[in-house]
Amino acid sequence: MANLEQARRWNGETGRRWIAQRERHHAVRRLLTPHLLRAAALGSGDRVLDVGCGCGEVTIEMARSVRPGGEVYGLDLSGPALDVARGLAADAGVPGIRFVRGDAQTPPLSPATFDVVVSSFGVMFFEDPDAAFAHLGSVLRPGGRLAFLCWQDERHNEVLGLAPRAVAAHAAVVGGDDLDLFADPWRIGDLLVRAGFGNVRVRGRREPARLGSDVADVLGYLRETSRFRDLLQRLDDQRTVDRAIATLARELAARQRADGVWVEAAVWLVTATVSGRPV
Repeated sequence: MANLEQARRWNGETGRRWIAQRERHHAVRRLLTPHLLRAAALGSGDRVLDVGCGCGEVTIEMARSVRPGGEVYGLDLSGPALDVARGLAADAGVPGIRFVRGDAQTPPLSPATFDVVVSSFGVMFFEDPDAAFAHLGSVLRPGGRLAFLCWQDERHNEVLGLAPRAVAAHAAVVGGDDLDLFADPWRIGDLLVRAGFGNVRVRGRREPARLGSDVADVLGYLRETSRFRDLLQRLDDQRTVDRAIATLARELAARQRADGVWVEAAVWLVTATVSGRPV
């Protein structure tokens, strides 16, 4: 396994926190996932690789779309997440699903095996994106399709941006996504062309996303995320920390609805092919 740092994260405390918040994360992505599935254009008999499948919710949805005769492989670094995914798949009773633990840079998969590679935010954690996408291209059959979602930058995406903005209102902090290539559509395109893909399209999509039931619920969740905890630790004193949290609470309160706290999610929907056939 090449991506050792990410493997340690997702098989350790980060993975445990993610699994504990599985239903929240699924709710955040609920209105975004249909964009991905439409772009993937799955049909009966397709063989699909779901990269960074996590707990398998999207994997299970795709397995329903490729019946009869199709198969979906869920690939992830996290053994605990895959255990959850296997349980959810068994409960759903959908055939044609296999979960594999591995890294997309060197997955245990044969060349020209799949019709479609799909990822719901899983491609954002590669140690070597060039190697990973080159390998993903190699496991696609001629004419095979790639479709994935990744987050837009924090300035435009409230799912990731509200907490850092609250901190930045009270202290100068280093931006979290200034060096994130997946926040930049031009860099995404360059990456895929280098990896041998063609017909690359990067389209913005925005949807409301439910972060939680109320302000206290969302604050408790955000304070457990690595990004927000790291930002708070950079602040000089507790008074500044308290001010940042109070600012965030006001922003969340302004987005409170009767059915929960809703923010605006902004993503890039990326599609490409390995040889000539447009998505």
